[in-house]
This record gives sequence, structure tokens and C-alpha cells, in this order.
Amino acid sequence: MSQSVTSRERRCEAVHLVTSFFRCLDESDYETMAGLMHPNGVWHRQGKELRDRRALLEAMSQRSPTRRIHHLLTNMFARLGEDEGTAEVIGYMLVVRHDSGTVPEGPSPLEGIENIRTIRARLRDTADGWRIEALRSDPPSFARVDT
Repeated sequence: MSQSVTSRERRCEAVHLVTSFFRCLDESDYETMAGLMHPNGVWHRQGKELRDRRALLEAMSQRSPTRRIHHLLTNMFARLGEDEGTAEVIGYMLVVRHDSGTVPEGPSPLEGIENIRTIRARLRDTADGWRIEALRSDPPSFARVDT
């Protein structure tokens, strides 16, 4: 790590990495998304532990090609570990999703936020910059109730 890089910049880079991960997820850019994971990283997703690139890409291949989804991240902050070689990123994630069964053209109907939950990521510094060592989300703190 260069001495000219401040702790604030390191925290901003950590938040940016997690934001990039979810942006790649929303844009179905799974190869880039997988590259943001640490080689020994684990993504706790929908009750499963995705522990390597193959498992992540296999899980992503099961996603509907006609769904539109946005993971809206807010109130994101990062704490550096004592040696600054690790970081923890925490924030809120709001999910908006629609799947009509056809590839969307134009805006999808906005039926509200599906849920709000806290996301937690542990990052490790590597020669390629921050990489996600562990990623999970808490159970929803709010969930849409369809009547």
C-alpha cells in the first residue's frame, strides 16, 4: 500500500468494490462480478454458500433472463482492520424486481420495494486491490406484503 493513500481513500475504495459487485449483478455481468471475489471468498446467497468462481457462475446461470432487478445500496460505510489489509463494509440494500416473462423494453412497472436488508461484506487487500472475502445479507428488516 502506498503511503500517499489515505485511510479515507481506502474506505471509499472498499465501498466502491461492494457497490460494483451489485451493479455487475444487476447488469448480468457475472464474469466481472466473480472477479471481485477473493479466490477463497464465500458469498452466502439464498441459503447457499458460493465458494468459488464455478459455483457463483453456476448460480447466476439459473437466473431468469427476463427479470429486471435493481439492488439499491445506501448508508454504506467501511471500517478498516487494524493492519488496513482487511475492511468491513456495511449498508442497506433495497431490492426492486420485476419479471414479466419477456425481455423488458422501456420501464418495468414499479410495484414497490420488495425488501430492505443489511448487507455485510468482509474484504481483503490483494495485489489487485480489495476483493470480497465474505458477503452476506441479514434477513429482511422490511418486506413488501402483497394484499
